[in-house]
Amino acid sequence: MIKSSWLAIPGALVLYFAPVWVTNAQGPAKEPSFALYCRGGLKTFRTDGGKVIRTPFKWAKEAATKENPGPGECAWADGPPQGIESKPGDSGAIVGNLGPFDSLPVETMGKICVSKASSGQSNDLIVREVVRQLGHETAPFHRPPFSSTGCPS
Repeated sequence: MIKSSWLAIPGALVLYFAPVWVTNAQGPAKEPSFALYCRGGLKTFRTDGGKVIRTPFKWAKEAATKENPGPGECAWADGPPQGIESKPGDSGAIVGNLGPFDSLPVETMGKICVSKASSGQSNDLIVREVVRQLGHETAPFHRPPFSSTGCPS
């Protein structure tokens, strides 16, 4: 017969590591993020009691390194990343808190690190980080040169 004291140590280890195993199993996969440059005026909408934050935009016709996005448009720094489709003039949405770029004013440029939404909504992008350069005016503003660096992978 097995003594119950022999099961105490394995039982304690299972109880100790179980929350870690569950957290790792349920946690979202780390998606790479990419630099997206947006030009105001963009308007951010909050629904579901402020829990869902969406900022719709139009895709610019060129990458930001080739041509500045027009008003209400967003563009990749140097071209769309693999697996994320974007066609000029099509609409898209940034989902998440944009912090200082919330409802981006006209003539203001913002750099937002985004990743593709995991749901079937092909034009939704999830905010990973909002990049704000030092030394700029009090309003959020980003000046060229544009680059894809600065976003966590």
